Amino acid sequence: MSKEKSSRISGKASSLKSADEPFWKTKRMSEMTPEEWESLCDRCGKCCLMKAGVFCIRFTKMPCPLLDIKTAQCRHYENRHDFVPDCIKLTPQNLKSCRKWLPKTCSYLWLLKKKTLPPWHPFVSGKKNSVHTMGISVKNRAVPYQENVSLKDFIVKWDDL
Repeated sequence: MSKEKSSRISGKASSLKSADEPFWKTKRMSEMTPEEWESLCDRCGKCCLMKAGVFCIRFTKMPCPLLDIKTAQCRHYENRHDFVPDCIKLTPQNLKSCRKWLPKTCSYLWLLKKKTLPPWHPFVSGKKNSVHTMGISVKNRAVPYQENVSLKDFIVKWDDL
């Protein structure tokens, strides 16, 4: 008897199909390894833009001081909390509570809403820089970090936030 027929008889799903599927389609977020979780980030840099407001959170084009606006990457990602103690580490456990300040293009939010990864994600496009070439990242959109400024002067209304 074939493996497929045996699994149909026993009522167990065949593992052959899930082995061909990418991990983000077969695993719940809570089941992902730390490496898988991190790889879901498309590296757009939008979550590293400073926010203005308390009840109504608004994105600004002012980045975190650690964000390299030419690459949309954190200059000290692994030890960013040493420099910016209130930087939030996004996890499967805190994703729902953090969703209000994440951009609507965030891959984590797409999966939370049971959508597939967006077309600009490198896993979908097959291109490492697709988030930049498709205009989704903060590259060429954010301004250099400045201290002692009013964030309300830097509020943006980009369609992809």
